[in-house]
Amino acid sequence: MAQQPLLFSLGGLSFLLPVPDQAPRIDAGEAYRSFLLPDPTPLRSARVVRVTCVATPNPSFSGETIFRSSATWSILARGRERALEFRTPDGDVLYVAQFCPGGDEVTVFCSPRALATQETTTALDIPPYPLDQVLTMYLLEGAGVVLHAAGALVSGQGIALAGVSGAGKSTFMRLAEGRADWQPLSDDRVIVRLDSDLATLHGTPWPGEGRVAENHHGPLAWLLFLEQASTNELRPLAPGEALARLLRMASVPWYDPEYVGSALAACGSIVKSVRAAVLSFRPEPAALDVVEHLLTLGRNAPMTARAGTT
Repeated sequence: MAQQPLLFSLGGLSFLLPVPDQAPRIDAGEAYRSFLLPDPTPLRSARVVRVTCVATPNPSFSGETIFRSSATWSILARGRERALEFRTPDGDVLYVAQFCPGGDEVTVFCSPRALATQETTTALDIPPYPLDQVLTMYLLEGAGVVLHAAGALVSGQGIALAGVSGAGKSTFMRLAEGRADWQPLSDDRVIVRLDSDLATLHGTPWPGEGRVAENHHGPLAWLLFLEQASTNELRPLAPGEALARLLRMASVPWYDPEYVGSALAACGSIVKSVRAAVLSFRPEPAALDVVEHLLTLGRNAPMTARAGTT
């Protein structure tokens, strides 16, 4: 019996993965399970990106290499087309994913080694890292950005907690676990989508140490930049300050001049529509009180620099 197509939602995009009869069984990774939609028939009103997997002996793409990671993958360009090439540590090409940023078609050319099976499992889960994050970054194309941030809905309002590794994203989500009115979305990566002047916070299947990955979303009320400290303090940020910090946390294709502008414009729109602050915090429940107090303030209400300090 042929496997049913897979359909999953991610940051306001829907990805449809049809499975040819001759292909080996494919599965979504564990973190993607809650992002799978029960009905593989996409809604006519939704934007659907079709991801087709094609087996081929020698996957390749003739283009200019514009980015080479320190690991095993590269981005290539040919006109408006882009491709992600993923290799094994010994240099064999496992797959090449070909797409146009902002488009609705992605073709993943897979080598036999990528599709090799071990009993009932496949060596290539769909979508494989880093293809999922690279595709999302490119396909959003100005409609939003992927942020290195934890995220939660607090009484339905979205809070993005941005920070570099070690800033305390997973620690903060552990504090929020089981807290009334808190719904953690992610402890490492979130997506912020833009619709006119409104920003929406989405959870992602890309968790951090706390393994938080929930398929929920809500209006983004605050963008907070985390710093671990000996006290719980807030320092408001002007849009220019917030943008400088946000650009360090956003997935932006700096190596790709043709598409970097749309990502920068999205970041600029976010700091214009969402209030921002630095949140210095101790790893204690009182830090959650600071955020909850913040959400009681109206958009134009002044924020004291030490609101909620303990």
